[in-house]
Amino acid sequence: MRASTGPVCSRSGTAWRPASRNARRRRAKVDQRGYQVGFFDSYEGVRDPHGRRRKAEKIAYLLRAFGGRPLETAICLDVGCASGLITASLAPVFARTLGVEYDAQALRHAPRTADTDSGRLTFVQGDAMRLPAADASVDVVICAQVYEHVPDDVRLAAEVHRVLRPGGIVFFSGPNKLFPVEPHYFLPFLHWLPPRWADRCLRWLRRGERYYERSRTWWGLRRLWSRFTVRDVTVDLLQSNPEWVVPPRWAAVAQRVPRWLWNLALVTLPNFNWLLIKEPEQRTSP
Repeated sequence: MRASTGPVCSRSGTAWRPASRNARRRRAKVDQRGYQVGFFDSYEGVRDPHGRRRKAEKIAYLLRAFGGRPLETAICLDVGCASGLITASLAPVFARTLGVEYDAQALRHAPRTADTDSGRLTFVQGDAMRLPAADASVDVVICAQVYEHVPDDVRLAAEVHRVLRPGGIVFFSGPNKLFPVEPHYFLPFLHWLPPRWADRCLRWLRRGERYYERSRTWWGLRRLWSRFTVRDVTVDLLQSNPEWVVPPRWAAVAQRVPRWLWNLALVTLPNFNWLLIKEPEQRTSP
């Protein structure tokens, strides 16, 4: 594993800070909530090499098919990369890749590959709400299943916008609060409960001490990423490569569902896959 060097790992400008009264109230709740610790050790899925490679294949496919830009010359930043299995699988696609993870324990398991040895792939410990990258320094950001795990997803979205170059693209995926089964514990309605009740439920079932994750609805996520142009590719995936979205036994059925019906059901699906475009700023003539 290489130490971070170069402009992509420097941070220019001032930190993003809330200014409004509502933002200050949200910040107080964030401070009370704190950071999620021990995620890597608690969730088996992030340690599954086969599953991580499959997710990397999905991300690469979507960026190539719908991203509209060459990836071979792009600099990529993977936010919340965990042990870096997805990051390492994606590294050959890009000119340079940086994986950022808050959990030092997870980074100890980061793979060493030819890309890490050559400097094309770097892992650093860092905060998704204060990314170790300069303004407008990366072309692609991967933000896969991260927003529900950070103390403040609004600050996460602001940081992603800050580090991305105009015309850059974000692959975003994340859970839908409207779907009745909670995706981390596979318990129905857990994420619909008030936080204290959800904590008690986990303790009663001996599944944990605290329910940390906070998800949003389709509308809430559109507000979260409102500074970007959103291309929803969830239905595209269901029709082209459903095995990346649903269990294999349901893939053939999913592929036969007409697109208009998927579009009607879109806001109730368990997970979203979006491409977010940071549009260049429109300059007005004096």
